[in-house]
Amino acid sequence: MNWQCILIGIHMFACTEVSISKTYQPDDSAFPEEEIIDEETNIETDEETTTTDTTTDTTDEEDDTDTSPQTDLSQTVGYVELGLMQASCPYCFGVPQEINITAYSRFHQPTGASHTSWLPQSDGCREYYETTVSSQNLDVGQFVTLQNNFGDNFTLNQTYDTTGIIYENGYLIESNFRRNTPHNLNAQGKTAEGVLETLRGFDYIEPYTMLYVDPSYAFQTPIVKNGNNTFTWGPSGDVNSFFTIHISVYSNDGSYYYGTVICRSPDAGYMSIPGSYFTQYQSGNLASIHLMRHKVLTNQYSDFGGVIEGYSWWEVIGTGFIQ
Repeated sequence: MNWQCILIGIHMFACTEVSISKTYQPDDSAFPEEEIIDEETNIETDEETTTTDTTTDTTDEEDDTDTSPQTDLSQTVGYVELGLMQASCPYCFGVPQEINITAYSRFHQPTGASHTSWLPQSDGCREYYETTVSSQNLDVGQFVTLQNNFGDNFTLNQTYDTTGIIYENGYLIESNFRRNTPHNLNAQGKTAEGVLETLRGFDYIEPYTMLYVDPSYAFQTPIVKNGNNTFTWGPSGDVNSFFTIHISVYSNDGSYYYGTVICRSPDAGYMSIPGSYFTQYQSGNLASIHLMRHKVLTNQYSDFGGVIEGYSWWEVIGTGFIQ
């Protein structure tokens, strides 16, 4: 079956038949009562009169009362992400290389919106949709930096996108992506410690046919309409991470995008997606298969005036077809 390539824009060369980036690096971990004053009441008594002295010194009590306004730190004021995407067939997806690293940050006015609301918030499947945070972006200087305990300092330079001022670095390589490692974010002399923690990758993914690298025999993994589509991976079980698989469907020649189904589960090493989600598509439609491990942190930072949302992910993209 001679499948044509999907020339689409996504976030991310291999020389083997099946390609996957191993988890060669061991798990790393880094970044390693109020005083109560009792007031005494002095009571003086004599034979003729009983006098109760109810005068108390309120000076200390007044001094201990904090009358300054309290800052609401519950709103989101920033976002930073560090992710790795591996495309099994780079040419099929219109990307120049197998491994791409994303390093991105944005600061903005306080908002109750989340930058990761596009992800399913509970286990199960649904149609994929984009979400945006519309708060006005803020200028925090010409650059910000991400730092880990290995001595790596990544500069994210100021640039612009449709939201306004952002910060990014598009020149990182795989060795810059330290597995299972907390990172600090530095901006304008302020530090958000442990703002995100990177993840490890995969030693294997099944079905392996989705990982074919040569476009002449890619798109061999069937996505069935009847029954379940089961995927397995390892290692699994990263602490505080979760897993998604999303399958995007295109026309037979890859020139038209039809839709995406995204499913979430714990990082348990397997997931089954019901074929009923693909009954509206024609047999022979091409598919991109995205397996992603995610970790989202939402910590409050008083120096920044609210929550900075930290997002790390590891993604492998393979190919398939609707059967």
